[in-house]
Amino acid sequence: MKNGIRKSKKGLFCFPLTGHKHLDKWWVNFFNQCGVRERKKYNGIVFRIKKEDLPAYFGHWIGATNRHDFKKEITDLKSFGKQYRETLLWRMGEEIARANNLDNEIYDYEIIDKLYSVLADKEIMSNASALTDRRNSIDFMSYTLYDYQIVLSNSISPDRIIKVMPQGNEFGRVLRQKKKYGL
Repeated sequence: MKNGIRKSKKGLFCFPLTGHKHLDKWWVNFFNQCGVRERKKYNGIVFRIKKEDLPAYFGHWIGATNRHDFKKEITDLKSFGKQYRETLLWRMGEEIARANNLDNEIYDYEIIDKLYSVLADKEIMSNASALTDRRNSIDFMSYTLYDYQIVLSNSISPDRIIKVMPQGNEFGRVLRQKKKYGL
């Protein structure tokens, strides 16, 4: 809270906030339970991305760890929002294709990409709230974003921190009351 969040040589690695409490807390629990760095315990820190944090990378964390070079191609917040939406639409198309066995025996990524985009567009045309309904589904959002990360170019100053999500299930009011009453 005093120093903010400092970036590494490659950038500041973070994960998208979805609005689903359990999904947003998943990354904190993952880092604390998987033994990534056993000497440290991680908290989730919520902040809003601003223009000065860019350029940024948004994509799979498996393919772009800090051992790999990757391009930070997002240069403005509008294109970041567009890429986020396209990711959700692509997964929606994938979900529809898998449910109807439309992508069996297709191994060309370009064909699959086009198929998923067309299916998502058709779904949006027939049901305007299809994407909103899926964004409200924790299962869909978990499946869509479980392996995604955002890598920013700059550190985050302490005044930009909105909320801290500590390890465990007790935070906020519960911790303040325990501290107040010495529990």
